[in-house]
Formats: sequence, C-alpha cells, structure tokens
Amino acid sequence: MEKKKILVVEDEYSINDAITFALRKEDYDVRSVFNGKDALERFNEFKPNLVLLDLMLPDIDGFDICKEISKKAYIIMLTARGEIIDKVLGLELGADDYIVKPFDIKEVLVRIKVIFRREEKGIDKDDKDKTDELIKVYPNDRRVIKEGREITLRRKEFDLLNFLNENRGIVFSRDDLLEKIWGYDYEGDTRTVDVHIRRLREKLNEDKDNSIIETVFGIGYIMR
Repeated sequence: MEKKKILVVEDEYSINDAITFALRKEDYDVRSVFNGKDALERFNEFKPNLVLLDLMLPDIDGFDICKEISKKAYIIMLTARGEIIDKVLGLELGADDYIVKPFDIKEVLVRIKVIFRREEKGIDKDDKDKTDELIKVYPNDRRVIKEGREITLRRKEFDLLNFLNENRGIVFSRDDLLEKIWGYDYEGDTRTVDVHIRRLREKLNEDKDNSIIETVFGIGYIMR
C-alpha cells in the first residue's frame, strides 16, 4: 500500500522537527518547509495527501496558502490564533481541521488518522449514484452534478453533502454533524455547520425555504 504523503509547513524549527519525526515514525512519507514560498513550490512537486499548515508564516499568510491548495489536499491548520472568527475563516477557505498551539503531538496524529479514515470509508463505498431528479453525488470521484452542471465544492462541503445524501430522511443535529464530518475531537462550535450549509445552498443555487437540505427548527438539518 502506498504511503500517505504529508507536507509540514511550520516556521518554528523545534515544532516542525517534532512533528516531522513523529509522522515518519507512523510511516508517513513526509516533507517539511519553513515558509510559504517553499510550501507552494514543494506542494506542487510533492503532491501531498495532507498539509499541516501554520497560519503565521514569515512571508505568506497561511489563509492565502489554504485558499490556493484546499481543493487539492486535506489541510489541518496549526496556529496560535484561537479566536472563533479565525477558525470559521479557515474552514470557509477549505481547511479540514484546526489545532491551536500549544498542542500534544498525539493529538495531531489522531486528527490526521481521523481524516484519512473518513477518506478510506468514502473510497470503499459502492460507487452507485445517489440520485434524484435534480442532483447526483459521486462519492468515489467526489463530484456533484446538478441538472447536468458540475458543482465545485470544497472538501468539507462535499463531505457534508455526501453524508446527508447517504442518510436521507434522517434529522441530524449540528453536534451530530460536527462529530460525523469534523471528528469527535473537533474543538469548533456549531456555527461551523451553519456556515457550510449556507455555502452549499449558495453553490446549489437554492435558498433555505426551497432547498434539498431542510432546516429542522431547534434541531438541525435533513435531506429529504
């Protein structure tokens, strides 16, 4: 089985070295860089499955890097910024998870395994189209077609839509969706779910009163 490739982008040498060492012990194929310019160059050469990305780099803002690479790899942000607004912004730009410094290396390893485990479950699923008259979701190809037009979604947006699609008719609370999509140990709040639902509706050209994803007042969301 081919090793998963991880790029570590962190300007603090001690943190970078510790993460890189731990990941190699877990048998990942790892490359490490210390600034944004090198991160973008190495990303294009290395083509990692996942990027551990520090937000506060010396040359390029981590948010800008996230926006550029989020459609091509999973991203876990590493940062000293703990404000909710930064977390929401990072997730909206396509990050898959968010870890605030200081952190335990074991936590980083668990978060990575959660992301790869979700990916593997998606790959192992039957590639049968989940369809109705309007929308087709292809889990293996991570593609969404609506009325013959392909809809471009970020990773978490697709994961959320695909999960609701595979569990049609079931109401999920925001906490349920945080656990299922972001992982049981995700430290964000339920507004993250609302942000992603809103963005899905916008991309599917729907509004909350006429959407395949319905809001259940006081509880959460359901796909009919």
